[in-house]
Amino acid sequence: MMNKLTGVNEYRDIKITSKRQLTIPKSYFDALNIEDEVHAYLLEDGIFLQPVRRQESLSEKDVQAIVHKVLTEGLSEEELARELAHRINEYNHLLADRVHEFTEDMMADTESEDEKGEPDFNGLDVFFDKENGKAAQRTE
Repeated sequence: MMNKLTGVNEYRDIKITSKRQLTIPKSYFDALNIEDEVHAYLLEDGIFLQPVRRQESLSEKDVQAIVHKVLTEGLSEEELARELAHRINEYNHLLADRVHEFTEDMMADTESEDEKGEPDFNGLDVFFDKENGKAAQRTE
């Protein structure tokens, strides 16, 4: 018999095989968007399974956006492959340039002040154009 638990959406008895394996019901799997791994916590009176949520990095999201944009341009397979490689390569160069600029600025004399008497470096200068606050453009 099940103990009364708060937040329970569904209850099922699950059989365990002779090899100590169990099958997660499809409705549970689908409701929790389980991919291929769960965290298992041994509690005092049971086991708690939690789906592993893999967080996409900003870089992964950016590359997905690049791929999506290129796919909508109606290129041939060969053109598509070349264009994807080119744009992802350009993106990687942009990131490397920004990291390099950021590192150089961090190493520079942070005690210098601008015209207003404020510190000249705020850590975001390499990403934004000081004049208009927009993302800085890559220079070749």
